[in-house]
Amino acid sequence: MGISKTGMGRTLHQSLRIALIGGASTIALAAHVPAASAGGFSPKEQSTVFLGSAFAGSAAGGALSSMFWNSAAVGQFNGINSESSYSLILPDSEITATAGSTFLAAGANSGDIGDTAVLPASYFSYQLSNELVVGLSVNAPFGLVTDPGKVWAGSSFARESAIETYNINPTVAYRLAPWLTVGAGLQVEYFKAYLRQGFGSPAGPTAITKGDDWAVGYTLGVIVTPASGTTIGVGFRSSIDHELEDSFSISGVSNPVAISAGIETPEILTVSLRQQLTPDWALLGTFEWNNWSRVQELNVVCGEAGFPCPAAGATLTNLELGWHDGYFFSGGLEHNYSDQLTLRGGVAYEISPIQNPDERTIRVPDADRVWLTVGASYKYSEWTTIDFAYAHVFVEDSTTDRTEFVGASPRRLVGDVESSVDILSIGWRTKLDWLVSGNY
Repeated sequence: MGISKTGMGRTLHQSLRIALIGGASTIALAAHVPAASAGGFSPKEQSTVFLGSAFAGSAAGGALSSMFWNSAAVGQFNGINSESSYSLILPDSEITATAGSTFLAAGANSGDIGDTAVLPASYFSYQLSNELVVGLSVNAPFGLVTDPGKVWAGSSFARESAIETYNINPTVAYRLAPWLTVGAGLQVEYFKAYLRQGFGSPAGPTAITKGDDWAVGYTLGVIVTPASGTTIGVGFRSSIDHELEDSFSISGVSNPVAISAGIETPEILTVSLRQQLTPDWALLGTFEWNNWSRVQELNVVCGEAGFPCPAAGATLTNLELGWHDGYFFSGGLEHNYSDQLTLRGGVAYEISPIQNPDERTIRVPDADRVWLTVGASYKYSEWTTIDFAYAHVFVEDSTTDRTEFVGASPRRLVGDVESSVDILSIGWRTKLDWLVSGNY
């Protein structure tokens, strides 16, 4: 349905207020994401609905949160709508150092390096005309936290690692034809990194690198309905080029010195299918490509002279990574059990951007993984639907073999990596047309 002009100014003000409140709650609750839950450091838990189907169908619409993967998806929704989700991530990730490690005598086992975290996401849409719909999403599309919390053989490679992002994505979608909708959006992203490691030896003083930056990117999308019951969605999220700036210091040894470090987030291309098999059953599928091959190294550059920086412009550290493209394949089913209850489930296989032991750092001990998920949606009222989802992620056992340098002195860590993660998610979807109709 369209929105009447009567009271539109007041209604739009109220709607934007709701969107901003939802966005503010997302920022307030945004947490670092355990490495075990993310391919590279890009968590997928941006929607309770699509977590339940292992993200099968995520770019083909059906829920407002589809706009994270495909900006055209917002064009499927009439009136005023909102959606929020909160995912509790419970990781279990350990590294056991083996023969060949430089500091094996300091202790072989890292303990659980992952922390429990909550990942929120919020979405909002407002229909301006029969053809034009605008939207807003607030997400944390990249994140990472690893924290062994004790002295062991890997402490000189990494102690605490924390990356957090806040992404605000205003979007517009236009219905070109009943079977074709296109969309585009602007990404405004804040990126913050805080990295600690033992300086010189596992029990040495702590070296702290930190930096942050605001930068912009874009999103594009298209949704096509070539036949009744068939929906195909293609969405694209651009790379965002961040130049992090802040300081490097060694606790109790040196004062902070200015540094900078460049990092480009990967492009993400998502292609999804939603195929209605019967009135009550739908088949879902997704293919996703992440251009993690952008991440080949991390250079920290001195902004000024001061120990340990010899001069402005000198390279302080150079972390070799050599990552590859990441790929994600998923399939799922959705069943309308009744007018109120919808059930869904899915399975996915994710190919990690980290394929070789010398690419696997303590900060990101990533590997290929299998997702098994289930979910449900309950229509509580005409205006509100509550969503639930659970996922277990089986991460392939892997190894690490890293050699890094402190000055001219090499240090090596060889080890076995074991990881898994459980995810619980709750969300709700609300139609806000009562703001216009007055039917409270």
